[in-house]
Amino acid sequence: MPLAIRLPHHSGVLEADGSYPRALNVLSRKQTAVQRQLRRSGLAGYEPVTQATLLALAQQAPPGSAVYDVGAHIGLYAALIDAVYGHRLSVHAFEPTPDTARICGDIRRHNGLGFELITSAVSDTPGTAELYLSLKAESSNSLNAAHRKHTETVSVPVTTLDAFTEERSARPHLIKIDVETLEGQVLAGALETVRRHRPWIVLEILPGSDHDALGRALDVLAELGYGLHLLQPESPWPGRNRGDYRRHVGSQCRDWLLAPAPLTYDFHLAVRTWLRTILACDERTNLMVPAGASFPRGWNAPYLRRTRFTPREDGSFLHCEHATHEHATSPVPRAERVRLSERRVGDEPFDATLFEPC
Repeated sequence: MPLAIRLPHHSGVLEADGSYPRALNVLSRKQTAVQRQLRRSGLAGYEPVTQATLLALAQQAPPGSAVYDVGAHIGLYAALIDAVYGHRLSVHAFEPTPDTARICGDIRRHNGLGFELITSAVSDTPGTAELYLSLKAESSNSLNAAHRKHTETVSVPVTTLDAFTEERSARPHLIKIDVETLEGQVLAGALETVRRHRPWIVLEILPGSDHDALGRALDVLAELGYGLHLLQPESPWPGRNRGDYRRHVGSQCRDWLLAPAPLTYDFHLAVRTWLRTILACDERTNLMVPAGASFPRGWNAPYLRRTRFTPREDGSFLHCEHATHEHATSPVPRAERVRLSERRVGDEPFDATLFEPC
């Protein structure tokens, strides 16, 4: 049964970057582990601090730079970043599991997004490898046979981020890595990219990760001036050194930031602002319709920039969106103006009837 999730409303980004969709069609409420979690909790319950960090880092990315989502699964993060910043960033999603990659492509198509889907695994050496399909959930599929119990394998192509970056002449600003224990190998295959472009890197580290390979990669990044920070709801995030990071692996927070520069007050403020907007996107804001039915009209209408209302002689109001050099204008009936004025300060221009709790 179709499921659409509400996207966070960030007034500052709308003012600076323009409108973006208010919702994302993730197609199904139960097909994959990620979709099931979104059904239960919306974006608010799915790694909200990681989401906020990625969106804050994308917010500061120079126009024309690239974002890599390595281990994209159904492409949630790629879709989220592309929906908000796709007009000025190129987003590339890497997902080797055939069925999951197909869903990722379907989500891209149904939402009219432009991120690139690369149906390949990422490691330290290009070629082919066996992908082990987890009995637990498709989100645990890995090139590491020991990661989860499995009964099936599939042969998949493998690339490196260095090879991909050179081939595309890309300028990555942000890399997200979630590859189920082989983070060190992905980093080892990206060291030239790191040296040349100094991207920000968000990665998941699990207790079963290959800590020898990861440790070697972290040593190189430390020599290049990278700091290591555990993503946590509270900020600022203290730096961790190569020697003690393993003490924190296995905690409730499992995503880390490899930062090429010191974390500033403005960065932490951006993360907190995004986090607040993401936490408003809980299960009550989900939109679900019966199988075969269409979403209501306007379900994905873009958020608007700040709007002002000017009274007209006939009692209606003229609304002017501060969005373009040629301000779009249209008459707004008095009843609509009253409905909008009843929202709390800071609330988004959003039709709540489209997102009733199910």
